[in-house]
Amino acid sequence: MDILKEKNIKLIIFDYDGVIYNMIEPLRQTVEEGIKKFNLKSNGIQEDMREIFHVLEQALTRTVADQILDSKEMLDIKLLDGVPHLQRLRISAHFYGEFRARTKEPVLFDGIVKLIKKLHKRGIKLTILSNSAKNYIVDTMKQYELDQYFNTILGAAEVVEVKPNPEGLNKILNIENIEAKNTIFIGDMISDLDAGKRAGIKTIAVASGIVPYEKLANENPFAIVRDIFELEKFFGIN
Repeated sequence: MDILKEKNIKLIIFDYDGVIYNMIEPLRQTVEEGIKKFNLKSNGIQEDMREIFHVLEQALTRTVADQILDSKEMLDIKLLDGVPHLQRLRISAHFYGEFRARTKEPVLFDGIVKLIKKLHKRGIKLTILSNSAKNYIVDTMKQYELDQYFNTILGAAEVVEVKPNPEGLNKILNIENIEAKNTIFIGDMISDLDAGKRAGIKTIAVASGIVPYEKLANENPFAIVRDIFELEKFFGIN
């Protein structure tokens, strides 16, 4: 079955972290090391990774002033329950430094380069919407010589409200002049699925490692896959 032809798909919007960019293993190593170093009580590695990634994502996309002003709210996570606020700041700074050190050389998911090129060859417009900073995404795309395949790239600074707000998705639809019914959004977080639903876009969940497959499936996405190779098969272009 050619799902792209059947659904008349003209535009695919990719999330970046967890779909194109493989930050799963560096994040896992960072969280496991931090839990051990600071003797934190784990709530399960996937839940810990999800919480810390959310903190890191905010740290990467906010000004230092905003981080300081919003630090109490940012660090209100289960992994840091019972930890004094000043110590929370020290721990989060450690997580940030360790994660950045482990991701100096960005690694993409296996199969994603081939998938992007195949979709582009089919004449489908490709874009990226991420809660991360646009400059990091652009730099990585240039490094892998993929920037030529993406019409539009939006990061946290290009919208007023990040996902799960659908603002970014709607903005891309307007830029590309393509209707939601002819679009697919691919994400790995529940916030991605929420944003897709609110924008009326068919959303595919990739269970890449932070959110368990079962939790993503419970959100009733348009489709769910475990990795890029399953996604390629779903599109019928392998």
